[in-house]
Parts: sequence; structure tokens; C-alpha cells
Amino acid sequence: MNRATLPIVLVLVGVMSLSACSGSRGLNRQILQESFHDHPEVVTDRDVAATMALQANLPTPYRLAIYFKHRDFPSRPALQRANWLGADADRLQRALASVQEEGILQQAFLLANSTVQGSTLRDIRLAAARYNADALLIIDGASAVERYNNGHAAWYATGIGAYFAHGTESHALFMVEGTLWDVRTGALYGTQTADGETTLIGPAPSLDDKAAVAEAKDVAMARFGRELADTLRLLREKQRVPD
Repeated sequence: MNRATLPIVLVLVGVMSLSACSGSRGLNRQILQESFHDHPEVVTDRDVAATMALQANLPTPYRLAIYFKHRDFPSRPALQRANWLGADADRLQRALASVQEEGILQQAFLLANSTVQGSTLRDIRLAAARYNADALLIIDGASAVERYNNGHAAWYATGIGAYFAHGTESHALFMVEGTLWDVRTGALYGTQTADGETTLIGPAPSLDDKAAVAEAKDVAMARFGRELADTLRLLREKQRVPD
């Protein structure tokens, strides 16, 4: 080995050592769950007693309003707010089509942000009431991304290898939470969560973290839709009055 090639070899060895130590540390699910309740409302004993006394009773079939929350995480830079798209609402409504065919739902419709004057539960319930909804589903979502190198990142030291070597991995976790409320009484029927994960691998310059988050969201929303349909069926069974 001549002196000219020695620096290149040393660089390659150094990058290989670095990439071997830069594996995944894992994403914190608890932080994502806690992010849905960063600003809880003040609750008193009187509030708890009033909530416990609520007697919600959905008609059959009933109208369900769906509201997607849009917000940022100013105090948690590692988290990203959900980028809700029209396709997300369409997918959820398709997942509920079977429940509608079974006569549980009369209609499931999207409650647009422009119809809600404020950000509290009361504000959203009032908007749902204006559209004659019987139940209200509020959906919140958040994601986190972990980006790290694998052993193939050693080729990045060659310069051109940075554009061809699949030495970087983008691991995304997306979590969705849905809370189902009675519009008339404000009773909480239940809370449901689902999550999705995906890992994309490629060259660092072309690997898109947003694409990883989008795939993880697709997985989470597919799970959420299936589980929500089952939840609404169970709710119907609980509310049935014995003959």
C-alpha cells in the first residue's frame, strides 16, 4: 500500500466505524401519546360528577361528524403535527361504509375547520350540532422520525457513493388518536389509538423523511379505520335495550 492510498483507506475505516455506531435508538411511543394531551383542560370535582351523571343514548341510525385536528408542537421540536389530507377523510369514510350498510350509521361526514369557531371541545361540539350530528369523532395525529446511517454509509466517503449507496435509513412512527363524543350531552363514548411504522432505506441526499411519515400514516389510518368500525359495532351492542 503506497502513501497516496493510505489516507483514503483511513477515511473509509473511520466512516465504517462511525456508521456501525449510528444505528437506531428507537422512537418513543409514550411521548407521542402524551403529545395529544399537551394542553389538558382544567377539570374540577364538579366536572367529574357531571360527566359521570351523563346518560348518552345514540339514535339508530345516527349521524357522525368527523373532525381532524390541525396543530403544531412549539415545545416539542422532535414531533411533527399530522399533515391531514382529503384522502385521509375519504379513507376513513370508506372504512365506515360497512357500518353504514349495517344500519348503525345514517351518515358520516367531515366537519371542516372553517366551520369551527375556536379549538375547545365545546367549540367543536357546537359546530357538529349545527350540522345535526348525533356523535362527534375528533381525530388527532402526530409523528416522529429517526434518521441514521447503516454499514453501507462507508461508501459516502468516496463522494460519488453518497448518491448510490443505500447507507441511510429513515424510520418513521405515526400515531393517531380518536375520541368519540355524544354531541348532545358531551359524554365520552371512548378513545381509540392506532399507530404505523415504516423504514425507508436509500442514499442520504435522496431519502425523504416525509415519504416515510406518509407511509407510516397510511398504515396507521388503515388500522384505525378497521378498529373504529369494530368499536362502533360494539357501542351499538352495548346500547341495545333488552326485549
